[in-house]
Amino acid sequence: MKNLLLVAGFLLIALNTVIGLLLSVYSSFNFLLVDFCLLTTTVLIYIFSNSNIADGFKIGLTLLFAVLGFIKVICGMFAPQIYTDNLYIIFLLLIFGFEALCVIAAFAMKKFS
Repeated sequence: MKNLLLVAGFLLIALNTVIGLLLSVYSSFNFLLVDFCLLTTTVLIYIFSNSNIADGFKIGLTLLFAVLGFIKVICGMFAPQIYTDNLYIIFLLLIFGFEALCVIAAFAMKKFS
């Protein structure tokens, strides 16, 4: 099951890359941003599925990371192709920060459970 998550994530990345290369309306900035979002979500879910933290944390954080990953993909698809004054990228960075905080908190709480 753990490897299935990893394979599915990398298949989504490959599919997004092929679509990005074939469609001229899907800019390279956007499909690379979506690839990065898919990669980070896949890695986070894989890390938690292989960790030895409590099952409640695994289930809850996997579901949370999947929902946040979907939100990141949608934001990445519609983000403007500029770096300055890009609220979508700021929102993505806030989500990444929240995910990092969840990872740190889950592994810190592992000591107490």
